[in-house]
Amino acid sequence: MSKIQVDDIVNKSDNGAPGFPYGAVVTGVITATTFSGNATTASGLSGTPNITVGNIVGVALTLSGNLTVNGTQTIINTTNLEITDPLVGIGSGNTTDAQASGDGIQIYGATNKKITYNDTKKGFETNVAWATTETRLINVAEKLTRIDGNTASLVYNGASSNIGLCTNPSGNITLAVTGIPTDSSFDNHSISFGVMINQTGTARSCTAVTLNGYSATIRFAGGSLSAAISGVTTTSGMDIYNFTGINTVGSASTTANYYLLGVVNGGFR
Repeated sequence: MSKIQVDDIVNKSDNGAPGFPYGAVVTGVITATTFSGNATTASGLSGTPNITVGNIVGVALTLSGNLTVNGTQTIINTTNLEITDPLVGIGSGNTTDAQASGDGIQIYGATNKKITYNDTKKGFETNVAWATTETRLINVAEKLTRIDGNTASLVYNGASSNIGLCTNPSGNITLAVTGIPTDSSFDNHSISFGVMINQTGTARSCTAVTLNGYSATIRFAGGSLSAAISGVTTTSGMDIYNFTGINTVGSASTTANYYLLGVVNGGFR
């Protein structure tokens, strides 16, 4: 392959643009110490040329196609980095969850703050505490879900909280819990949730519980609902129904595996 050494291209082409003189076409390799002109209109750069350079210093760069950067480190010195895409990918070369373990985001400071994925725990972890303004748990207080009807719909471990407050029931309460995990990472777990009933003249009870749509048998303290509410349920005040589901089988694949316990506390006025 031929090679032409060009110190400084200053000639004009037929159309007046800086570039190779008189529309010259070069098919070999050109090494230039300087370049002056517009690479879009310069003669001899039509087609799909491959250009290899060392360092590029400029004011602005706009690309209309894809950009691939090879190397071991990419440094972006800017005050604000704005990304239009709704999803930012990290560890695109991973093919298994084990490979993704440890991937995340690091914020530099006196001590580095990290949010990383832990494959053993099957979740994200940080080396600093979350802010106390988290939507569901605030310090040791839990957010309530207010319910005006007779069905208390809760999303387990979700933003709606695990505790429902029935403010004005017209009949007995059905507690419908959804969002209970069914993958293997939730094997051998127990779940807890509750309903507080504000009695408005007629004693109301929580008589049914569904777990992801499955109608679970409630095993009340004392052996029955009547035994559990004996002496505590009133026509006024507040009653509290607490439920605990114990996965006695070990597999979380179906909520039918939960042994559901129920306790009633009442007569709060």
